[in-house]
Amino acid sequence: MSCSAAPPAAAAATTAAAAPEAPPISLSTLKARYPNLYEVYSQLSDRQLECDEMMPGDPTPIDGATGLATKIMFVDFTEMHPGDNGDCPMKANSDANKFGIFLWKMLAASESGSVGGDACRMFDALYAAYQDIMTLGSTAAKFDHLLGWTTAACRHGIESLLERGDPYRNRLLFKSIAEEFKKIFKLDTAVLGIDNGLRDYAITWCGHLQKMFRAFKKEHGQYVENYTFNYIYKPRPTKAAPAPVNVAAAAVEKASPPSPSPKSVAHGPGVKKGTGQPKVDEDEDTNAPKVWEQEGWVPRSKNGKQKSPNVIRGELQRYIDKCNADGTLTQTKIIEKMGVNSNTFRRFMDPKTYKDQWSALQNGTYWAAAKLLEEVKYVEEKAKKSSGGSAKRKASSSTAGEAATASKKSKKDQAMELINRINAIDGVSDDSVIYDSCPVVVAKIKAFLQRDGVTKAMLLRALGDINSNSLGRFLSGKQQDQCGNVTYKKAYVFFEKLRIMEGEAKSSKRLSNEAQNPRGFSTTKARGYVWMKVI
Repeated sequence: MSCSAAPPAAAAATTAAAAPEAPPISLSTLKARYPNLYEVYSQLSDRQLECDEMMPGDPTPIDGATGLATKIMFVDFTEMHPGDNGDCPMKANSDANKFGIFLWKMLAASESGSVGGDACRMFDALYAAYQDIMTLGSTAAKFDHLLGWTTAACRHGIESLLERGDPYRNRLLFKSIAEEFKKIFKLDTAVLGIDNGLRDYAITWCGHLQKMFRAFKKEHGQYVENYTFNYIYKPRPTKAAPAPVNVAAAAVEKASPPSPSPKSVAHGPGVKKGTGQPKVDEDEDTNAPKVWEQEGWVPRSKNGKQKSPNVIRGELQRYIDKCNADGTLTQTKIIEKMGVNSNTFRRFMDPKTYKDQWSALQNGTYWAAAKLLEEVKYVEEKAKKSSGGSAKRKASSSTAGEAATASKKSKKDQAMELINRINAIDGVSDDSVIYDSCPVVVAKIKAFLQRDGVTKAMLLRALGDINSNSLGRFLSGKQQDQCGNVTYKKAYVFFEKLRIMEGEAKSSKRLSNEAQNPRGFSTTKARGYVWMKVI
């Protein structure tokens, strides 16, 4: 580990002064002093030995005392450490240095498969190290090992963990380490036997970790989580006492005549009404973390309760259906955007997976979906604010009257009016060529049924009084197996009229279908054949 206050990348390049090499932590010592970390190391060792059996080559060296591999994924855990680097406060033989180097090597040995698998192994190593740190007796020993933990994370970079690790578990771990540093930095570390130089050195590395989180988020944007590392208390500035009031001056000011043109200042453009102060755009600080990016954020309903997994599951399914209907995003793209794998997603979306729905909080999809939905809501509300102001002020009195009348009508009546206006659209033949697949039409039906006041009975009548069973079979169909269902053609025509009425452009998928298949999708179900054995 280097003493330099430069970032870790630069620090790693520092050439250590020639000094006697220091021995690493032996596996026997690891087993005795750090049992949790030893258990994770054993798992990595077993994995390495299994790889050796499948891919024969040079035999992996084995530790005689423990029977574990001493070289894992080309990382040698018996290699001697460089000697002390001059007046560096963290000495080569210190627990901080030895523990940090061993943990750093374990993180490197964890990089042996997919990003998701690497993230799991990295978390296991870091969390096991934290568990062992918390069992240490003295504060000074905890401090040394916390410093080693931080330098290991910084030097490695833990990119897989930041990219694909479970955000809920990651936040708890990072917060726990930061809180331990906070407790120690509040104390008189010199009394505890902690050198002031080592204390400053620890603050420098904590700062490196905090900057590393920010830089990773800035580089990858919305595709990764936002993590914080608040490792030290920062006292809030005290409020200045109010200036004494000059009674005489106040009396003169009260008696003086008002300004001849107050509106020129207090109500001019760019001035906040009633204050005379310039307006400030509340969303001006684009670098500030959004609500859902803040540490400890929990999705809540209007009554302040945490949204249950069932609620999040329903909201996510409606969002997926909406995106499929308008062709903006596929389910695969949404899963990628959330940063979860398809198996995790499927387990979360199946309510039968969990006997107790709150157990689904352990599934990363819950938190990823909640944040995605919160972000979508934020973007939509922001778009409404930016587009609604000037248009509303310019609306004519007749339009305002119509809006007031419409608001008095029931949602059901408004839904019926909408359906009537859709069916009144001309230019779409009942025999139109179909350019949307069955799954796309299904998504449009589900999205339309979510509109205020719309019922399934209304939609059945709108589609020509089709049978409820026909609609049910069509909605539960797979791919194009319901292409012969009467619902398919009638629903396609209905939603084509809706698209024209609302002035929506054709989706990219729709245009692609028109180009690749000018005749459109078939509405004739393929005949089945029964093979008979002739005796």
